[in-house]
Amino acid sequence: MSQATIRGALTVGMGVVACAIGAVCLSAGGLLHEPEEVVEVGWCGVVSTPVAQEAELPELASEEMARYAAGEALFRGNCAQCHAVLDRVVGPALAGVTKRRPEKWITQWVKNSAKVVASGDSYAVKLYADYDQQQMPSFDMSDQEIKDILVYIEVEQGTGAVARN
Repeated sequence: MSQATIRGALTVGMGVVACAIGAVCLSAGGLLHEPEEVVEVGWCGVVSTPVAQEAELPELASEEMARYAAGEALFRGNCAQCHAVLDRVVGPALAGVTKRRPEKWITQWVKNSAKVVASGDSYAVKLYADYDQQQMPSFDMSDQEIKDILVYIEVEQGTGAVARN
C-alpha cells in the first residue's frame, strides 16, 4: 500500500473518530436536544407551543456510531442541498432507498448518475424523467463513504415516519 493511501486512510479514520467524540460530547452536554417547550407571545397573551421532539437514536455500537457520524457529516456536506431523508426536496426523499435499489446500484448512481442513465437502466431513466431531467452531480466518494451515508439514512428513517416523495 502506498504512503499516500495510508495517509489518506488515517486522515479519514481520525476524522471519523473526531466526529464521534464530538457527537458524544455534545450529547453529554445536552446540546443536541431541543427544549421541551417553546413559549410564544401572541396578541392576546402567552401561548405555549410544545416543540416536536426528535426521535431518540437507537443504541449503536461505537463502530456504528462512528459510521453514523461520518455519514451524517457527508450527507450534510454533499446531499442535504437536494435531498432529505423523509421529504422530497430537489431530489427524492432517501428513506427506503436501499429497499428500492441495491447498494451496488446506489454506489454507481452516486459516483456517476449520468453514466447510469446513459446505460439505459430503466429505474435511472424514470428517475431522471420524474425530476425534470435534472442531473444529479457526480461525487468522488469512496464506497465506504457512500456506505456511511446509507447508515445515516437507515438510522434516520428508523427514527422518523414514511418518506414523503
